[in-house]
Amino acid sequence: MCKNMNLIDANITKQTIKNKTSFKEDIQSAYKDPLMQWPLRGCAYSNEVGAAIHGISPKLGTALWIPALMYFGADIYDKYKNDETIYNPSKKRGVKETVFQALASVLMPTGAVCLGQKAASSLNRFAQDELTSQSKIDVIEKSMDYMESQRLSSFADKKQEYAKEFKTSILEAANNSRDDFKALSPLKKALAFLNPFNDNDSIAFAKKDKLGNFAQKQALEVMEMREQLMKNRKPKNMSKKLFEKFKTLKQEYAKIYPENHIGKAAKSILKDHHQNQIFKNKLVKTAGGFVSLALLIKPIDNFVEHIVIKKTVEPGLDYISENYKNSRHFRRYSNATEQ
Repeated sequence: MCKNMNLIDANITKQTIKNKTSFKEDIQSAYKDPLMQWPLRGCAYSNEVGAAIHGISPKLGTALWIPALMYFGADIYDKYKNDETIYNPSKKRGVKETVFQALASVLMPTGAVCLGQKAASSLNRFAQDELTSQSKIDVIEKSMDYMESQRLSSFADKKQEYAKEFKTSILEAANNSRDDFKALSPLKKALAFLNPFNDNDSIAFAKKDKLGNFAQKQALEVMEMREQLMKNRKPKNMSKKLFEKFKTLKQEYAKIYPENHIGKAAKSILKDHHQNQIFKNKLVKTAGGFVSLALLIKPIDNFVEHIVIKKTVEPGLDYISENYKNSRHFRRYSNATEQ
């Protein structure tokens, strides 16, 4: 009798182990959404990377939206057609996924990137010149335009005059921008500040004295660097790479502009120097965008999934569905189908 009981206990133990193993295998073989697996999942973030790097590489930034949009379309279609592994089209699932992707993958992350860029730009106010990165970019871009419109050779012995005139042009541009902003209605002003794509940290909102000092310093640097280049000397603030390029350009321009090839080459290299300055300031903003995205991407997903979808979209869809079922049109359609 005891021996039979031991055999029964052993069989029960084996069956229990078998059941546990089977249960574990069932858990491991649970449905895994192929669109949520890496590296395919990475396509969902390409638009956010594109938004972050758009300032330093506009073409690549725009191109990176393509895989993301293709991924969103595929995911929405998949959720509409399939309930995990079962083919079961559902408009409700399709709408939920559309709202989720629009908010959690496009609008809010892109806004987070832009806000991070603006925050990083504003942090530069704590530097010695007390200007945002965007204000510096605006001044340097206008310096390029101003330099292009002037005969720098006529200011060779008038560096202070060149700097004074450029400073005046910058302050006038800033005043015009301020006047345009003041002319907006209170609502439009609020929207301008809240809009993550609007550069409200530009020269229009910079301190006049700091802006003027930076503009004058920028103009003097241009003239001093040009003076050194005209003497075939490497300017202090210029990279060796650009100076080597200047030497090459001189030889090339000597064939095209024999009378003023050094001046032409100097002007071209100064423009490249300006572009490098712009790139460095945009790089600061890009870094801010990536940091903001890394900090906010998870909270954004949770907010959209648990607040927007669970507490707003799903109840709304249920309400619409229930009202439709109680409508005369639905009852008339159901009766016609039954007959």
